[in-house]
Amino acid sequence: MNIQGPLPLNQTPNTAQPEGGLRLFQRVTAEILQINGTQAVISIDGHPIVARLVSQQEAAQLAGKRVAQFIVTAMDQETVTLKIFNPPQAATAGSGTGLPVQEMAVRILQEFGLPVRPELLLLARAALAQHLEISPENLQKMLAALGSGNWGQAEAEMAAAMLAAGLPLNEETLAVALRARSVYSQGVLNLLTTLQTAQSNPSLTADQVRLLQTIQNLFQHLLLPAGADVQTLASRIREAVRFGGRTLENFLLTADGTVEGGQPNWVEAVRLLSNLRQNGLGEVADQVQRFLDQARMSGLLNLPPQPVPGEGMWAEARMALAVPAATAERPMMPVRLRLARREKGGAARIDPFHTTLNIQVEVQPDSVFQVVLSVVGRQMRVIVTAPDTLWLSDTRSEMPALEDALRKLGYNLQSSRVEVGRVDFLPAALNPQPARPSLALIDVEV
Repeated sequence: MNIQGPLPLNQTPNTAQPEGGLRLFQRVTAEILQINGTQAVISIDGHPIVARLVSQQEAAQLAGKRVAQFIVTAMDQETVTLKIFNPPQAATAGSGTGLPVQEMAVRILQEFGLPVRPELLLLARAALAQHLEISPENLQKMLAALGSGNWGQAEAEMAAAMLAAGLPLNEETLAVALRARSVYSQGVLNLLTTLQTAQSNPSLTADQVRLLQTIQNLFQHLLLPAGADVQTLASRIREAVRFGGRTLENFLLTADGTVEGGQPNWVEAVRLLSNLRQNGLGEVADQVQRFLDQARMSGLLNLPPQPVPGEGMWAEARMALAVPAATAERPMMPVRLRLARREKGGAARIDPFHTTLNIQVEVQPDSVFQVVLSVVGRQMRVIVTAPDTLWLSDTRSEMPALEDALRKLGYNLQSSRVEVGRVDFLPAALNPQPARPSLALIDVEV
């Protein structure tokens, strides 16, 4: 990136803080679009804003960088001021640059006049690990969700992660998150595989086979065909998103649980669930129930977060991609789609001119291929992250075809990058960061 004058953009970025709201001292990761003096045009989750840097020296540090982390040091109705955030290096033993998390948790509890009890210390440590504000209100929310039963570090960290993500937290939502986490990545894959395998049992009755075929046909809406052309694939993706787009609770609040046009939905799956148990197919019913728990968690992830976390608001959908059996070690691969959205008119909506599309395919367990497309007006940036170097040659050879396709759709591919890296398939709310032994001190200037 060169430091230069303003770049020609089709739409003028908003000079005020983005919709959804930045907060003072919030840490954000932003894509750098252009630098002019101490003025910077950046994109946060596909939403461009004009911000002011604290000094010309900091502007010079951004030369050649595409992405950087910032701290919001000042803001008003017209201007957002940012300072580059340089994460502190891990403190070495005896260096004196870190503070033990346990000591930090004790100090915070004492400042609020709270008793230094083991359960409160555990919650405070979990909150520190998830970058959640420690307050009596948040501690009370976590205690209420954890209930009076046995719980430990894993449950505390999950509760803190859900609060940090802005998700509703109570005993039921926490239980759903804990159940969904262990099978989230392979959920669609396991369900479809179970349904296919069950039908090969020669001892099944004709009624049992028909019931299995019915429920498999229902969940086929989540399976993308192998080797399909672009138009067919786009149509099937829309179908999969419509199938899982509304939560089970949303359907149950309607009069009859139906939607216009008879589109299949989760209510039909619940009805078939009881039929499976009544017909002696309890193991299949258990697999369907586990998947419905994941579907409920996906619905929670798509609720507008309160408050909005630093990574912004996202909508996501999951499905599976079929692959030719002759060229794959498994017949299907899990797929996760995410779209950045912003609040507009009191509702969180996807703006096609200011958004980010994140496509993830788990090509092998814990091995994810990711494509991120950032859209600002008609300008687009693409970052492809491959799980290993074997993907690089084929991926780079496809970039000219992608650029040509985007041009035909009216988009200008401003830049692209193909790299090797590790991508986490789990949502942040299901992937709590473990508590560290010490907490590095950060000096943030205002």
